[in-house]
Amino acid sequence: MNFQEIYQKAHYSVLVPSVSGQDIELGFRIDESNQQIEELMTKHERSSACFITASNPNGQRIDEQENESRMKELETLILEIQLPYYFGQGGDSKGAWKEKSLLVVGIELGEADQLARHFEQNAIVWFQRGSAPSLRWYI
Repeated sequence: MNFQEIYQKAHYSVLVPSVSGQDIELGFRIDESNQQIEELMTKHERSSACFITASNPNGQRIDEQENESRMKELETLILEIQLPYYFGQGGDSKGAWKEKSLLVVGIELGEADQLARHFEQNAIVWFQRGSAPSLRWYI
C-alpha cells in the first residue's frame, strides 16, 4: 500500500476537554463530514483547521525521542502564533502504526503548508467549514 492509500484509510482522532473533566475523543475520517469538528471550529469562531504531525519526516520511521522533540517544536510554533490546538493521533485501522498529531484551529492554509514543509510531512488533513476533511499532499 502506498502513502496515499495509507493516509486515506487511516483513523484519526482528537482529544477535546469536556465539562466533566474527562477528555472526549472525536474520531474522523478523510472525505467524511464530521459535525463535531465543525462545532469545534464554530466554537472558536474559525472556518479552517489542520491536523498535523511533526513525527516521522517523509514517512520514514525515526527514533521516538526524536519524534517527541519534533512534536514539542511543533507545539511551540503553534503557541507562538497563538491558535487553539488539541492533541490527537492518526494511525492505521489495525493499530500497528500511530502518530501523535495536533489539530490546529483557525490556521491559514499558507501557515499550514509552511509547517508541513518545515517538518517534512507527506500530507496534512485540511478542514474547511462546510466541507469534509481532505488530505493536502506535499510529495
